[in-house]
Formats: sequence, structure tokens, C-alpha cells
Amino acid sequence: MRKIGIYGGTFDPPHLGHNEMLLSAKKQLDLDFIIVLPCGDPVHKSDVTNKQYRYEMCKLAFGDDEGVFVSDYEVEKTEKNYTLPTLRHFAEIYADSELYFIIGSDSLEDFPTWYKPQEIARLATLVVAPRAHHKFAKAREFAEKTYGAKTVVLKDEPLNVSSTELRYMVQFGLDTSSLLFDGVREYIAKKGLYCEHAAVCAKVRSYLDNARYLHTFYMTMEGLKLAGMLGEDKEKTFYACLLHDVAKNVPQSDWKKYNFENDDDYPPPVVHAFLGAQMAKQVFGIDDEEILDAIRYHTTGRPAMSRLEQIVYVADGIEITRGANLDEARKKVYANFDEGFLLCLKNSYNGAVRRFGAESVHHLTKESIKYYRKLAREKNEKRKTD
Repeated sequence: MRKIGIYGGTFDPPHLGHNEMLLSAKKQLDLDFIIVLPCGDPVHKSDVTNKQYRYEMCKLAFGDDEGVFVSDYEVEKTEKNYTLPTLRHFAEIYADSELYFIIGSDSLEDFPTWYKPQEIARLATLVVAPRAHHKFAKAREFAEKTYGAKTVVLKDEPLNVSSTELRYMVQFGLDTSSLLFDGVREYIAKKGLYCEHAAVCAKVRSYLDNARYLHTFYMTMEGLKLAGMLGEDKEKTFYACLLHDVAKNVPQSDWKKYNFENDDDYPPPVVHAFLGAQMAKQVFGIDDEEILDAIRYHTTGRPAMSRLEQIVYVADGIEITRGANLDEARKKVYANFDEGFLLCLKNSYNGAVRRFGAESVHHLTKESIKYYRKLAREKNEKRKTD
């Protein structure tokens, strides 16, 4: 009996991590071939790239691989794509074969929300590709016990990269040669894909050195992830994160160009935030006060910050290039954002005290610590009495 892999997804864009997953599944399960299925109109996503472009990119990425076939079955459908009808279609065509449906471990977490998961489990074995640092044993056990799913976990962990991050790397003009196939990169450039923010990113880059620009990229990725988790406006988050450090490398001799004078005597570690808010307004045309405040207070914090301000503050403090010593704060932020935010405030305050002395810490930072510590105490007391 033949063994056939089915690998679906948006592939927006397809990357080397996808390819590693395919090769790992093919080798470990001794599959006869794998069908790659770029989806047409996904049920749970509305902002995907044109389906024909994604199909063409998949052909460029996987079309030459032996034993891998790119299908336009879902691309050609006019209705929304669900997994079950697709599996039924291929189960009928390959009635004498075993189907293996390849998914990421994060998708296994969502499996109970899929349309008729029990029937999906009946039609195909679930092949799970582990994601970095993602624990999914409970989700696997639930799928097996609840839906009778047969599951196989791939031994090799694929390259840790996301299509979302790659799209923003293109926006930021960063090198993607180690993550994308050459043909896919050329196609993206030819069609002008993922470039709606490219001009403003290039403008920001002209103000920053390379290290600060890379920090801005990873900080923006962190901010967008937090915005998604908390249900905040992603467009506002993007601009607040992108512009948060735009003044970091501007010399004092140029401040007058931006109608900025340090009247409040902001110390060197924080002055760029207040200058940056002025630049965002004057140079980049940002007139949304919530975005400007998120830029303005991303180093000092302040009492009663908006959720956007908190997101930008936290993302700036925990983005990946800050180092492994912040792993505790990262875990706390994603487990309980309010508690994680307070921990980030404390870390920032303690770091400033160590570097400059308590008397030099900006008054807004002191007021922020006091305000949010009091708020945390009040919440704890209320929890005890409820």
C-alpha cells in the first residue's frame, strides 16, 4: 500500500523550513510522495497574498523536488478551504493508499476547532512537526483520546522561521537568502510582494545604524506578536515599534531641525524617546497621539499607560537580541501580560539604578514603578477577598 503525504498551508511565502519539514516527513515515514497544497481562500485568515502568487512560489520552491508535487486543487476552488473536503478528495483518488497529513505542532493545538476533526482523524494519520520550545504533549493526547487520531511526531525539528517574520524581513529590506529559495526571492522582487511598508522602513533605516535597525526589526516582531495576543491594533503597533528608536542616533546638533529642545532636561538614556515622538510627527507624518505617546514613553514608562504603550515598552525590553538573561521576563509576559509588564518595569528600574544610581533615575520611571506596584497589590488584595 502506498503512503502519501498531504502538506497544506498558506505558504506566504514558502521557505526552507517548509522544505525541511517535507524532507523529514518523507524520510522518516518512507512516503512514496508528498502533495503540497497551497490553500486558496483560508477560513481563518483574510490578509493572505493572492493565491495564484502563492501557488507559483510553491512551484518554484518545491517543483523540482523528487517525490513532491504541488497541487492547485485548493487554489482552483471558489469556496473557502476546509481540510475535510480536501482529504475526502484525495482519499477518493488514492483509495488504495494511506494518507499522512503534515501539520505543525501549533496547528495540533487548534485541531479541536477544525471542521469535523474526528472525520479528519479517520481519513489520515496526523504527522506533527515540532516547533521550537513548543510543548504539545497534552494536545496530542487530547487528539488521540477524543478523536481517535493516529499521530506521528517528526524526529527532526525544522528550521525555526515563520512566514510572517519573512514577510517583514522583506519589508525591512533584510537579507533572506538563508531562509528563502533563490527563485522565490526573485519572484517576490519581480511581483513587488510584501512591500507596502518598504518605503517607510527604508526611511527609518536612513536614521539608524545597523545594530539599532536590527533591534527595531526584532522589537517590531515582538510587538506585533503581543498585539495579536492582546487583541490590540496591529497597524498602530507596527508604526509605534518601527519609529520608537528613530532618534537614537540623531546628534544633539541636529535637534533644532526637529523643533526639539531638551527643556525638561531628559537624561541621555531617555531623551531619544521624546525627540523620537517629535520626529515621528514632523518627519513621518504621524498624528495619532496614542502612537506618539507609545514612542514618547517607551523608555521611562509612566503611570496609567495605554495598552499600546505597555506593548511597546515590553517589546523593547524583551526582544530576542536583548539576550537569554531575559527569558524569565519573556515567559512571564506571555503567561500573564500584566505581571510580565510589571517585571519589565522592575528590571528596567533596577538596571538604571545599577548603572546611574537611584538619584539619576527619571522621575517618570519612579512614578511608574510606584503606580503599578500599588495596582498589583490592590489586585492581589481584591483576589483574596473575592
